[in-house]
Amino acid sequence: MQKQDNLKKNYIWNTLGTTFLSFNSLLFMIIVTRINGIEDGGIFSFSYASACIVNAIALFCGRTYQVTDDNKEVSEATYINTRILTCVIGTVLSLGFVLINHYNPGKASIFLALCVLKCIEALSDAFYGVLQKRELLYIAGKSMTYKSLLGLIGFGIIDFYTRNLYMSCMFLVVLNIVFLITYEGRHAHKYVKFQYGLKKRESLTLIKRSWYTFAFTLIITLIINIPRYIIDRLLDSEAQAIYGILSMPATFIMLFGQFVLQPSLTSLVEHREKGLKIEFQRTVRRIVLSIFGVLIIVLPAAYYIGVPLLGMIYGVDLFAYRWLLLGVIVGGAFYASSTVLLNALITMHSTKIQLILQLCMFAVSLVISISVIQWKGLVGSIVSYMLILILQFISYFILYEIELRKSFKKE
Repeated sequence: MQKQDNLKKNYIWNTLGTTFLSFNSLLFMIIVTRINGIEDGGIFSFSYASACIVNAIALFCGRTYQVTDDNKEVSEATYINTRILTCVIGTVLSLGFVLINHYNPGKASIFLALCVLKCIEALSDAFYGVLQKRELLYIAGKSMTYKSLLGLIGFGIIDFYTRNLYMSCMFLVVLNIVFLITYEGRHAHKYVKFQYGLKKRESLTLIKRSWYTFAFTLIITLIINIPRYIIDRLLDSEAQAIYGILSMPATFIMLFGQFVLQPSLTSLVEHREKGLKIEFQRTVRRIVLSIFGVLIIVLPAAYYIGVPLLGMIYGVDLFAYRWLLLGVIVGGAFYASSTVLLNALITMHSTKIQLILQLCMFAVSLVISISVIQWKGLVGSIVSYMLILILQFISYFILYEIELRKSFKKE
């Protein structure tokens, strides 16, 4: 009875927590753009996106390995200690990036504050793994929910009264540290006695085990953000803000893709294990068609309602970018579909080849972004975003078809 009750609480609180966490960046961006203006909005948008890349580095070994491990080779303490190490690496890389790019003190402080915030979130995730293994995921969900709500309210109030974006970001850092020590860490310590200090052999085992997954996940995150970095080098903060605002609706398409995909993952695994090629293909095809099918409703709505609505929310005139918004949404659909094919390939145990593919895509994406943004500026950034995601889908589709023939026996 207790286990059943925990499962229900786990689902409710984890759904709430992850939802709030996913949409916080959108709400922060609205607050910053309305209160601080379009230029600070651009700095915040770029810094937050970069912080998410640092978060991917800090997460490195991921919670998936942690919660499925029987801890015979790697202890739970090693997961925590290795995560501390990767968080330190993420912070050092952030500082190095700021120094290399010679950012002014204002931009540098906001950039570093958000990167530190995302490293703290990565460390919290390791404690969530300890709780999830004991069917106590609802504690993690509560923490994410409380932090998200308090963070949003506090960030908004501080920014409104001070007009100081750095102070608002530092409030989020302090809030997350307080929760890490007094709530997440305290609950996790009830079940695991941590001995801080790396066990080199265990840490190396953990890093080797998760290297390929980490590498292609990081490269995918980098690829989708390449236009932001070219904008940072070639254009100004206002262009960065408009790019951030226009690219935001693509997030909803990507989340819809995850929503459709997650319930079907078990079916994909079952079809693969039983050698049911046709059923496997049908499941993948159904998910991809669902993602593109929703565009029938989304694209007209975005054209007639999306731009005025975004302009009203952010306080920015976006009428000239109406067609670009449609391009962003189409790009988001291609990205979501690529994620479906990515998961299908993982089900077929094709991971190393994906890393090679992503490295090639990274090089191609860099060339496209530099060329098109130099040529067309802000318009070029959206065009390059769309081209990159379409090319990624095409490359994944070709790889999927090749691996499908190899993986399944002839029926």
